[in-house]
Amino acid sequence: MKVDGKIGIGQAIMTMMLTIGITNHVTVIPLLLSEAKRDSWLSVLGAAIPFLGWACILAFINTRIDQQSLSHWLKRTSGKFVSYLILIPILLSLYLMALVHLIDTQTWTTVNYLPHTPEWMTAFILMAICIIAAFGGIGPLGMTSAILLPIVAMLGFFVAFGNVPKKDYSLMLPVFQHGVTPILHGMIYAGGGFAELVLLLLLQHHVRKPLRLVHFVTMIIITIILTLSPLTGAISEFGPIESSRQRFPAFEQWRLLTIGKDIENMEFFAIFQWLSGSFIRISLCLLLMAEILEVRTRKARILVLLVLGGSMIAITSLPFSDMAFVGFLTDVYYPLYLIVVVVVTLAVAGLALRKRSREGNADHDA
Repeated sequence: MKVDGKIGIGQAIMTMMLTIGITNHVTVIPLLLSEAKRDSWLSVLGAAIPFLGWACILAFINTRIDQQSLSHWLKRTSGKFVSYLILIPILLSLYLMALVHLIDTQTWTTVNYLPHTPEWMTAFILMAICIIAAFGGIGPLGMTSAILLPIVAMLGFFVAFGNVPKKDYSLMLPVFQHGVTPILHGMIYAGGGFAELVLLLLLQHHVRKPLRLVHFVTMIIITIILTLSPLTGAISEFGPIESSRQRFPAFEQWRLLTIGKDIENMEFFAIFQWLSGSFIRISLCLLLMAEILEVRTRKARILVLLVLGGSMIAITSLPFSDMAFVGFLTDVYYPLYLIVVVVVTLAVAGLALRKRSREGNADHDA
């Protein structure tokens, strides 16, 4: 095993699977079911078509960056002003990605298995662990993902196949019962989940070998599967109406799982799955934010991580209801996040097409 501060392509993909998989299981699916109900699986397939093309754009940008960090490449290509116009929205998106999932984790923990534990304590403990991991760097985080993902994946197959006798896939039909409009609205939330693939572009300079088009397309396909599997499971097990009323449909599927007649209540496996994804997701967002802020010394790095993590804990302690939070996700976060990521991607692709780095120009003049 190489010890060079970088990770392999496999570790990068496993890190992304945990990071994206948790939000597509937890945050996106309830919004999809609420909006499109029985046809929500069509929203996923509909959003997948343009995002397969978007993955090609990311792969093109990746080849032009040539394993430099995105922030470093932008400053060489376009100067500080333009780079800040692009990096600030990315920085805010990373912050909200971590914050939104921290709030979701806090709510789920309180509702399901720690009702008497103060919510701020749950957020504090999780954030403290994530800050330590982010401070340690991408190497340990990639190795941890390589250990956690196989277990998380096996548990996912376990619940999916274990509940097969309770599934009725005829509940997914007929389609277009309420027209095309709900499907189009649901595509916004599915697209918001797919758009998180942009993290791979922010991560690519930590990977030993260059990422190729096949890796970006593979990640989109994996994300489609990670979204469709629990989504179709929820519809086939609970029906389109009941599943649309559930706050955490993927977790509810664990409540149905039994082994024979005597073994049940295996929701503790879901706790392992959820916290594994939460740990990797929040840690990666913190790490990438510190990089974009160009923190150079160890003391400054830990200070920035503490400020970022502490501010998130403070926000989670504000007096807002879960209904208001879901409304924020539905009406503000995902539509805005999708727009920001697509616009930023197109802007960077335009720069990659029209300009070369200053370093490249200097070499040509010489």
